[in-house]
Amino acid sequence: MATETLYEGPAHNATLYLPSAGFVRFAFTDPNATGYVRSPNGSLARVQPGTRIFLPAGENVLILYDPKLVTRVSIVFVQ
Repeated sequence: MATETLYEGPAHNATLYLPSAGFVRFAFTDPNATGYVRSPNGSLARVQPGTRIFLPAGENVLILYDPKLVTRVSIVFVQ
């Protein structure tokens, strides 16, 4: 299973661009981090540490439920 890192950095408002629809995995530095991804088609998907979800192509944005939480995230495209 090949993987490609799409984003590494601050978690809140993390923007990732997917060239094609597919599964992505989220790894937070804080195990209490939770939030959601807003997709270009308007859908929302809940995200927790270790979550693997299918996202549509285009610009997706990760929003933390607690925007004051200082945590980093690594977002990986799973092919």
